[in-house]
Amino acid sequence: MRSSLRHIHKTEVDVVAVMRNWLLVFYCLVALLSGAYAQQGWPPVYDIKTDTSMLTLDTTYFQILEDRSGELSFDQVRRNTSFYHGSFFDSHRRSHVYWLRMRVRNTLPDTLNLYLCDFSGSYLDLYWQNAKQQWIHERTGVLIPKSQLTKQNQAERSRLFFQLLPGQQTTLYQRSASAFWDGPILYLSPKLQTKTHRANEVYTAMQVKEGWQNDYFSGITLGILVLAVCYNLLIFFSVNDRVYLYFSVCLFFFILDRNVGQIQSIFFAEQPDLFAFARSFFFIIFFTFFIQSIRKFIQPSDKFRYLNRMISIALLLTVLANVALFFRVSFPLIPIYTTTILLEIQIRITYIFLITLIVKMMNEGSTDARFALLATTPLLIFWLYTLTTNILGYFFKINFRPYVGSSLDYGEGVCFAWLIIVFSAALLNRYSLARKQVVQQAIEKEQLEKEREIEKNRLIANQNELLEKQVEERTSQLKTSLENLKATQNQLIQQEKMASLGELTAGIAHEIQNPLNFVNNFSEVSIELVDELNEERAKDSNRDVELESELLQDLNQNLQKISLHGKRASNIVKGMLEHSRKSTGEREPTDLNALADEYLRLAYHGLRAKDKSFNATLSTDFDKSVDNVSIVAQDVGRVLLNLFTNAFYAVQQRQKIQKEPGYQPTVSITTRCENKQAIIRVSDNGTGMPKSVQKKIFQPFFTTKPTGEGTGLGLSLSYDIITKGHNGTITVESTEGQGTTFTITLPT
Repeated sequence: MRSSLRHIHKTEVDVVAVMRNWLLVFYCLVALLSGAYAQQGWPPVYDIKTDTSMLTLDTTYFQILEDRSGELSFDQVRRNTSFYHGSFFDSHRRSHVYWLRMRVRNTLPDTLNLYLCDFSGSYLDLYWQNAKQQWIHERTGVLIPKSQLTKQNQAERSRLFFQLLPGQQTTLYQRSASAFWDGPILYLSPKLQTKTHRANEVYTAMQVKEGWQNDYFSGITLGILVLAVCYNLLIFFSVNDRVYLYFSVCLFFFILDRNVGQIQSIFFAEQPDLFAFARSFFFIIFFTFFIQSIRKFIQPSDKFRYLNRMISIALLLTVLANVALFFRVSFPLIPIYTTTILLEIQIRITYIFLITLIVKMMNEGSTDARFALLATTPLLIFWLYTLTTNILGYFFKINFRPYVGSSLDYGEGVCFAWLIIVFSAALLNRYSLARKQVVQQAIEKEQLEKEREIEKNRLIANQNELLEKQVEERTSQLKTSLENLKATQNQLIQQEKMASLGELTAGIAHEIQNPLNFVNNFSEVSIELVDELNEERAKDSNRDVELESELLQDLNQNLQKISLHGKRASNIVKGMLEHSRKSTGEREPTDLNALADEYLRLAYHGLRAKDKSFNATLSTDFDKSVDNVSIVAQDVGRVLLNLFTNAFYAVQQRQKIQKEPGYQPTVSITTRCENKQAIIRVSDNGTGMPKSVQKKIFQPFFTTKPTGEGTGLGLSLSYDIITKGHNGTITVESTEGQGTTFTITLPT
């Protein structure tokens, strides 16, 4: 009986346990369904009961919708059932776009002019229903170009205006978005502020709390920093010390990093996204150039090269960490605050390495290192404190902010101000010392230059004395050399004249032979006529008067012939004498055609006297319009004789060397009168000249004839006679193997 009761009791206990388990499962399902139902429901209505304060909605009164793609439209959001209640701050949020849904009601008897405030995102959109149940859309944001905003929203980049009538209830949809480089939105807290409260807030901040003074002193500080940038750049260009360049770049990016809002609103109102994108790198650029300026300032010795190298590596890792933080959205597995704290740790490590190097250089006796340590120590202490508070606050939830308040923000500003002021003073001291050193070096250099100048003057005096002796000796030698040179030159010129005279001699001998033969012949005939006349006169009674008259007439004609040919011989001798004597340089009217014809024949007969087998065709084309030309006949005759002699030599050489069948040597002379100039062309069909020879043909002592056959002065003297003596020109045109033409122009 007892065992049966025990069995029954056990069975009842088991049944109760089973029922209890089922009830537990049932209650869990009910709770889950209730939770799901609660998520899909609307948040309670928030009643506005005051218009004199900033209203922060509790998490109970708003719901959150995550928009991962950022492409949800307002209609899609209204139909979406995924809204949920969440906390203000959530470090695990991964989206850049969030929608907030809330309901508010005006319980006051007056119309409310309200602002919806959002200080977390870069873009803010508001959808709300007015009294006519129409949906109104407002948009603002710090990254929206100024031209795309209404006038009211341009002034308030974090607030959107809407209006509630007395007793009116409306639904608000807030869309908060951030740029990809700013990371996901972790803090969501909708705030409502009346327009009256906003006006009082601005008035209190600017007038009561004298906030205008902060702006005033901020402007002065900004101006001082800009002047410091310009001053350091000026010093850099003056002394070429890169520490001033690094520090000026450091200050420039410090200005950009600390005045982002003002610079963006003034200079980048239409490109705020571009400036916001760049500002992510302002601090790291400032930090990099600050580290470099300190290192350049203390000038670490080679003894600490490994520590200096560790600073370079740590600085590089800091830059890479900043770039990784910029692209942190690509690494959703790493919490945002974790990457931020890692970057802060890396910055502090680099800074500690720098301080260590400064201390070691200070122990080596570096005065610059003392200034650097004095400037950088407060910022190190402050950064270590902020790193500690951030780590305790994030990982251990210990918040020191209520205890320190806003003094934390002022502390960082004070540390940076101290660093800039002390380091600027150190740089000024460095510049002052450098100027003193430069002045001292200039004085020493000037003294050294004076000593060198004195020594140089002494050496110059000795050198001058020695040079004067050498100059006297050299002058004496040069005078002797010049006299010898002039004598040699005169001999060469005389030799050239004698050579041309020699060319004339053979021609003159041939030319003078003809009139002498006539004189001799007519003299003999005249003697016979005189004998006949005497015989006829000896006949007293049988004299033939007519015969005597004929004999006298023949005798008279013979005497005339003798006189004519005697004058011809006399003219030839006179021409030879004129050619041989020194030219007076006086110009006289001369028959140019007759002069050319005479010297052409003299040159031809001169060559034939040397070579009886040589024959050539003489072609003359004289222009009768060429009147008497005022020239120095002896000089121009020498020129023509030289040209004719060269022409006959060229055709003779072609006849001898090439031995062309049917070749007829020809030398021609042409005269023309054109444009008040007498033109003489001497042409031949001889060997010709290449262009390389034509360029040098008028140079002194240049000749194409074999050694011993020419002095090389003929054409050089001819060029001087025509160009310098007669203001004319002489040119040459030649084709190798075909012939040469010399052209002389003389002013008439």
